[in-house]
Amino acid sequence: MRCVFVCNGEFSSEEFCVDTQDFVIAVDGGYAFIKDLCRVDLAVGDFDSLGYLPEGIATLRHNPIKDYTDTYLAFEEALGRGYDEFIVYGALGGRLDHTLANLQCAYDFAKKGVQVKLIGKDCVAEVITGRKTIGGSKGQIFSLFSFDMTKGVYIKNGKYPLVDATLKNTFPIGVSNELLDKDCEIEIKDGYALLIVNKR
Repeated sequence: MRCVFVCNGEFSSEEFCVDTQDFVIAVDGGYAFIKDLCRVDLAVGDFDSLGYLPEGIATLRHNPIKDYTDTYLAFEEALGRGYDEFIVYGALGGRLDHTLANLQCAYDFAKKGVQVKLIGKDCVAEVITGRKTIGGSKGQIFSLFSFDMTKGVYIKNGKYPLVDATLKNTFPIGVSNELLDKDCEIEIKDGYALLIVNKR
């Protein structure tokens, strides 16, 4: 089941896409981006960024003095409701600390079995493990980063292939690869990686 989140980072209405069966959660200031675009099923946060409590929809208001980010709390709520695919807008760009926090959240929930994809203006970021196929145009740039240590990494049909490689979070060997004419195949035997595919 798919849940769509809208956070308070960089947001483009042209990139935003939601299906009628999706459960839509606005995360604090993300509500302002979509309140006139689509149905909002739930708003979550301390609402310090938005500056007011949304009316006419379900809300979960949290104390601003807390250990968890609004995004983490929204993810937790969706997981508790049984959703296992998260599509996240407005989680990239803007404040760097918020972007990094959102990527950490994505990693944590991927380890809990959730498919997490963050869609930005210029790229799509996804936490992956196992096998992944990337389609796109020749020369399109993609990068692969480890959160801690990722073993048994294979990249086939990329400009810079890898065979049984180990990625570490201290060395960016997976940055700035390129798609060739065929679909690129990525395989990870052990661990997780952050896949970033540039849109242009």
